[in-house]
Amino acid sequence: MKLKAILPLLTLGALALQAEPLAADTAVFQQADASSPVIARLKSGTNADSVGEAPAGWRRVEVEGQFEAFVHTRDITKSLDVREGSNLLTAPQKNAAVLTVAQKGDKTDIVGVRGDYCQVQVTKKIQGFIAVGATANRPAAAAPALPAAPTTPPPVAAPPTTAPGRAVATDNTADLPRLFSGTLVLARRPLINPNPPYDYQLTDTSGRRFAYVDTKRLLLTEKLESYLERHVVVTGTVRNTVDGKDLVVAAESIQLK
Repeated sequence: MKLKAILPLLTLGALALQAEPLAADTAVFQQADASSPVIARLKSGTNADSVGEAPAGWRRVEVEGQFEAFVHTRDITKSLDVREGSNLLTAPQKNAAVLTVAQKGDKTDIVGVRGDYCQVQVTKKIQGFIAVGATANRPAAAAPALPAAPTTPPPVAAPPTTAPGRAVATDNTADLPRLFSGTLVLARRPLINPNPPYDYQLTDTSGRRFAYVDTKRLLLTEKLESYLERHVVVTGTVRNTVDGKDLVVAAESIQLK
């Protein structure tokens, strides 16, 4: 048989192999290493197409979906987008593994703040690795799973209170209420911050401010002073300050944690 006649058959065979449905639920690892984070879990019967090369015992695949990641606050633009080329990390720390790199056109939503990092949900295609052959027989406990990206903010003890008659905007996800956890303190500091743009701020466990709190829309049954210097959960929308240097949470409710 001539080579030209064989090539189409080889191509069809390769495509069939790539599109072969998975026989069982399969974890997609960030790296070709069962100790790396799990970025997705594919259901049995899913067609996992191979993309590019992979080490022996592994297949490189591309997964499309919504993923949870963390990005440093300096990489958030004034329009609350993730700056192109920024590293999206698997944990809110500088030495965390890189899940992916932000690209133009990525859909990202800020869903929380963790110290110097913003917690985001990113919708895009991400490449990972699935184990095949003997590698696939590793115990599941060997691979710590990355928590699945929530589709809604996690619940708190009581539902958030919004101002009567206020419609929540849905055309921009930055306008959707989110949950922010931290210690509520006065923003005014005689030497460090004598003229803050807002009276209150949220600080992390190290005492550093990660967001101001705009309290104009708050409806409280008790004085706001009773929440000072205490760990709280604030429900509200996030935006930048006018100068773009800080984040502001427009609070709609506040509760002790």
